[in-house]
Amino acid sequence: MEYEPQDFFEGRQLEVAQLIYDGDEVKLNEKLPSISKEELNRPVKADMTLLFWSVLNSIYDKNTPERLKIITDLVKAGADPLQPRPEGGSSPAEFVMKADKGIWVKAMLDGGLPPNAKDKVFNEPIVFQTIKAKNPETLKVMLDYGADINIRDSLQQTLLMDAFFSSAFEHMTLLLNRGANPNPVNINNLSLLTAVNRQIKDSQDGSEYNVQCKKILELMLLKGAKEAQ
Repeated sequence: MEYEPQDFFEGRQLEVAQLIYDGDEVKLNEKLPSISKEELNRPVKADMTLLFWSVLNSIYDKNTPERLKIITDLVKAGADPLQPRPEGGSSPAEFVMKADKGIWVKAMLDGGLPPNAKDKVFNEPIVFQTIKAKNPETLKVMLDYGADINIRDSLQQTLLMDAFFSSAFEHMTLLLNRGANPNPVNINNLSLLTAVNRQIKDSQDGSEYNVQCKKILELMLLKGAKEAQ
């Protein structure tokens, strides 16, 4: 079912939500200077925010340049793409990083989302959420906008390691071809090369996973991966 602005919003927030729903970027930009940051970011029913509303109103057949620009305008005006949702829900930025297209995260980056930002709950770099997407589109956009390709999480794992442990081989290929360190080592002193070799040994020879591991190992070695001496 399609939601309407009044399903969530009221008052001045409803006026903004209606303009977002209508895709009226010109009128929205006239209105935004009079809206406080508190109003922009205040969650309403079902923890909906105006920024999330703008994302929901730019998906499927609505992902027009004008509607995507509304996301950018809201972030520029002070809507917080890193605002967490209750009960561990994704912030708007983390939510769009798991998408199968990079257009929504690009809209937030154009509005001022820092590519190396960390989330406000776990203090982990948000770019790691791109590994959960079914293809590397969002990761590519983040790298294009300056995300650190060798950034590490709290386990000292890089994006490349995280991608391997998530069986995200397309993401790994992109990272290696864009110059990621081919053999990072995590907090437990486990190197990626060791982890890949172990999985090749432990998985069924000739299985799809085994073949993917061998392919990625070949690319890692080509890019200079060596065991630490």
